[in-house]
Amino acid sequence: MPAGVKCQVEECMYNKETACVAEKIEVTSNGNDVVGTNKGTMCGTFDYRDHYRADAGLSKKEYRERFDEQH
Repeated sequence: MPAGVKCQVEECMYNKETACVAEKIEVTSNGNDVVGTNKGTMCGTFDYRDHYRADAGLSKKEYRERFDEQH
């Protein structure tokens, strides 16, 4: 990722000290008719940082399978 791409979303797994470390990013419209402002866009690259899953060393698929089994 080029230097200078900032991320303020603490819950994203690509946010490292407010810098985006994803290999690439995708920005899309969120479909709310305010595309003329930053509120009308969203990061399609966002991936939720689940500390519980990460600490357990599970992939998303493994985590979902275990979650589904338990609920």
